[in-house]
Amino acid sequence: MTAYRVPVEDIRFGLQHLIGRERLNRLSACEALDDELMNAVIDEAARFAEQALAPLNATGDQQGCRFDQGQVSTPDGWADAYAQFRDAGWTGLCLPEALGGQSLPKVLAMAVTEGWQGANLAFSLIQPLTEGAVEALLASGDSQLIEQYGEHLVSGDWTATMALTEPAAGSDLGLMKTRAIPDGLGGYRLTGDKLYITYGEHDFTERKLHLVLARLQDAPAGSKGISLFAVPSHIEDQNGQLQPNEVVCTGIEHKLGLHGSPTCSLQLGGNQGAWGQLVGEPNRGLAVMFVMMNEARLSVGLQGVAVGERAYQAALAWAQERKQGRHVETGKGPVALVEHPDIQRLLLGMRSRLFAARMLGLHLGHQVDCAREKTHPESQQAQQELDLLTPIFKAHVTEMANHLTGDAIQIFGGMGFIEETGVAQFYRDLRISTIYEGTTGIQAQDFLFRKIQRDQGEVFYDWLNRIKTNLQPLSEHPECSSDWALLTRKIDALRNTVRDLLEHQANNATQLHAASVALLEATGILALGWQLGLSVLAAEDDGVTPKERNNVQALLAFYCAHHLPEIRVHLDRVQSADRGLLKYQFG
Repeated sequence: MTAYRVPVEDIRFGLQHLIGRERLNRLSACEALDDELMNAVIDEAARFAEQALAPLNATGDQQGCRFDQGQVSTPDGWADAYAQFRDAGWTGLCLPEALGGQSLPKVLAMAVTEGWQGANLAFSLIQPLTEGAVEALLASGDSQLIEQYGEHLVSGDWTATMALTEPAAGSDLGLMKTRAIPDGLGGYRLTGDKLYITYGEHDFTERKLHLVLARLQDAPAGSKGISLFAVPSHIEDQNGQLQPNEVVCTGIEHKLGLHGSPTCSLQLGGNQGAWGQLVGEPNRGLAVMFVMMNEARLSVGLQGVAVGERAYQAALAWAQERKQGRHVETGKGPVALVEHPDIQRLLLGMRSRLFAARMLGLHLGHQVDCAREKTHPESQQAQQELDLLTPIFKAHVTEMANHLTGDAIQIFGGMGFIEETGVAQFYRDLRISTIYEGTTGIQAQDFLFRKIQRDQGEVFYDWLNRIKTNLQPLSEHPECSSDWALLTRKIDALRNTVRDLLEHQANNATQLHAASVALLEATGILALGWQLGLSVLAAEDDGVTPKERNNVQALLAFYCAHHLPEIRVHLDRVQSADRGLLKYQFG
């Protein structure tokens, strides 16, 4: 199996040249973060990923987790790895110093998190949950809860979960049945069942904090009546002794992939009910939970980049080593697979799209930082662009990455279907990424209805205008003027399609819902082309080597030839998306 290497050269290119030191210096979070310190953080995180986490990836897949009478044991070596992760301070990387964190910028957290996810996706799932829980508590403004739980979570002594799904309530949270009743002492007692809770129980830490969605007795029906509660795994009794709360793990799922990550069923209550505290205002739980959810969606998009990269590294190594067939021009053979044009097509398809997606992830991390600093001159625009592109990054990148891990298996041929080569695990582990934290269809509906239709496309059109402005220097680039021409045509085509939808299909609900995924995919393809174009311009910097400059230009050329034309296909689907729907009789 190919040893995994964190793509630190790409990451440094993105931070130092694409975003650039000048833009980083405008962030207060980067005031003490010079290039030397930033590189040290990246290198140390990569070392931990490659040496501590990557060797446990196959072990976790093969052993899985074990469940016995409410207790969950993770695979061999995983609890020790978490202890190292916690002791190194990684749990508080971009969380406030006041809570014991390091207050590093989100853009740097995105950079190092990719390495952990690529090394061992199942293990790494625990970190964004805990980080997101802290962000949700901070967003609630409840100083008591922050004081009570914040430092424990930031230090990694506690971990956190996000408890939404129930047996009858998956994506439709309005069907939720978990109940919360005031206990008369300022707290609440919760009863209900939650499913698919990542790291709901484990042996990394004794104590966990569950952020649970539930209904108060007098709550309105539907999603408007959902509140959020902080439910600790243990509570103190009247004598100050620590006792288990009424949160019981009733089982773990047997899954297609991510075997090392325990996906738990939790039962709340059974006697008095699980004790918890209200987070934020009554019936406003989703607003706070979506702080955690949006953090998670960026993390899931990054998972696509990370696992896709690991699959690419394995496929490239195999293609360079394996000899099959004859050279198409010289007729000599056998030659390495990498010398065949079709294998190069597959490899460049992986490399160009993953590089672009990595750059988009770093860009969105930077936008998070800009948006959080309300005095930053680009704060409002950053928040608008972040809102617009988060569903694109989550959905388009994970759909793409699932396809690319399939391409890795294709490059391996029959050996890719064999577990010993390792690439089958990447395929299995990544499959859930298009589903959790909102399926591709849900992301597409969010993109079209909440991010475009709500303001009649104003923010979307502004973004398209910025792309044109950003990439205009390509028009005079000796190697990329034709790529610029194609990019501008696709920008105009996307703008015209959206305008047509808003002006002529606004009341056609079936058409809009059916068209939303195709529109999201077209926008995602353009967003990656945008990042590749920006990368070509950034590669003109003095610190970029001629090889790096040449390779980035080649990636843009390949992408524009092979993937940018797919936008037209998706836009054609948008135009006729409702044909045949609601007419076919199933069964």
